[in-house]
Amino acid sequence: MVAFQPHRYTRTRDCFEDFVHLLSHEAQVVVLTEVYPAGEAPIFGADGRSLARAIRLAGGADLIYEQRVDDVPAAILKVVRDGDVVITLGAGSIGHVASKVTELSKNEGDRA
Repeated sequence: MVAFQPHRYTRTRDCFEDFVHLLSHEAQVVVLTEVYPAGEAPIFGADGRSLARAIRLAGGADLIYEQRVDDVPAAILKVVRDGDVVITLGAGSIGHVASKVTELSKNEGDRA
């Protein structure tokens, strides 16, 4: 499973087809969030929703789109199974996702 937050609209535009190919064919599940803008203005067609649409059309990976990166940990926990490997990719605010998934999963275990 890959949780991916694209970094910068220009990079998303320039690498769009590569992202689509790799994410749709090299991961079983992709949790995608909106682009981390790093000060850039949005570019039409180079946003998270456009990338999600293209990955869905390419087939292959199951895709979950979350507008906000803060919603990614819960989305991961809905589909992750024992033995799965979750990789987070991005240079923005996605860095906290792994620790949040761990925290939430421990809390779930405490309630079980």
